[in-house]
Amino acid sequence: MSHFIPFYLDGLKKEMLLVLPGAEHADSVYFGGGTPSLLKPGQVGDLLETIDALIGINQDAEITLEANPGTVTLESLKALHHLGVNRLSLGIQSFFDADLKTLGRIHSAAQACESIIEAQTAGFNNISLDLIFGLPGQTLPAWEQNLEQATSSGVQHLSLYSLIIEPGTPFERKVASAQLELPDDDLVADMFELTMDYLPRAGFEQYEISSWAWGAAYESRHNKVYWKNQEYYGLGAGAHGKVGNTRVQNVPTIAEYLFTLGEAPEEKQAFSPALEEKIAIDEFTAMQESMLLGLRMTHEGVSETEFRNRHQAEMRDVFSEEIARILQFGLAEWQSQADGEHLVLTHRGIMLGNQAFQEFV
Repeated sequence: MSHFIPFYLDGLKKEMLLVLPGAEHADSVYFGGGTPSLLKPGQVGDLLETIDALIGINQDAEITLEANPGTVTLESLKALHHLGVNRLSLGIQSFFDADLKTLGRIHSAAQACESIIEAQTAGFNNISLDLIFGLPGQTLPAWEQNLEQATSSGVQHLSLYSLIIEPGTPFERKVASAQLELPDDDLVADMFELTMDYLPRAGFEQYEISSWAWGAAYESRHNKVYWKNQEYYGLGAGAHGKVGNTRVQNVPTIAEYLFTLGEAPEEKQAFSPALEEKIAIDEFTAMQESMLLGLRMTHEGVSETEFRNRHQAEMRDVFSEEIARILQFGLAEWQSQADGEHLVLTHRGIMLGNQAFQEFV
């Protein structure tokens, strides 16, 4: 696949040229999806230069690159840091080799630890680790050891996800045929509750249901754009974006992506020619999304003031019954913050998040 990379990058730069002019300066740039660490540092730098030339990148912008252990070296990490990448998201997944084998990862637990040390040596002081709980055969003590390893590694951010089985995958077939046995729901809930007890004692604050940071300075600014239901551009094959009141998704395959862009005229367009789907968001749906996404933020929740300013409506009026129910069941509470009242999930609401979210679907 590596021989496709130069062609793909040419397509990506063309897409930028067609859709980015006129956008606000970038306050965050996120290289994600697939394995962007397979790009050479110079190729990442070229993309950053293109974005900066088209719309400008703020001097203090958060620039994140996802990387898998085994795809980076100390030299490549130093080069990326020198080019302006200032946040690294490492797909560790687990510090146990058996788990990594089950997940089909190419790296070992030793390589995972080595990649963290190399990133720190390269100058990164904003590193996030991805870990998964609820894995086949995983025990509560084993998950605690993962947390202990992660918090003692000197990183600043953790993204912790419960395993999701995608339909039609080999993983699903193995579970269906009993080749793999998943932990029961009670054990998975225990793992999440252990996490919420363990990480604050290690200095990490939960600021979003799946996200923990060593203080507010290390919260993911880019991801908070999603949770605040703000506008962002998704570029590349399979990318999602939100442009104005329209949610968009590009075609999933590189071949189709390149073909579509190759046929497109080189003139400014409102949307990428590589779109597979374009969904207009009506005002009520936008209000639902503001509630659904905002409640994921465990400290901020949904601000009455921000909701009013954005939608020209009162959330207590629009969602009076829905809010009453989640308050009644102890899933959320009103909190007074600097700009007024915020609707925020309780501890119970965080544990049973889907029960609260489904009120706004």
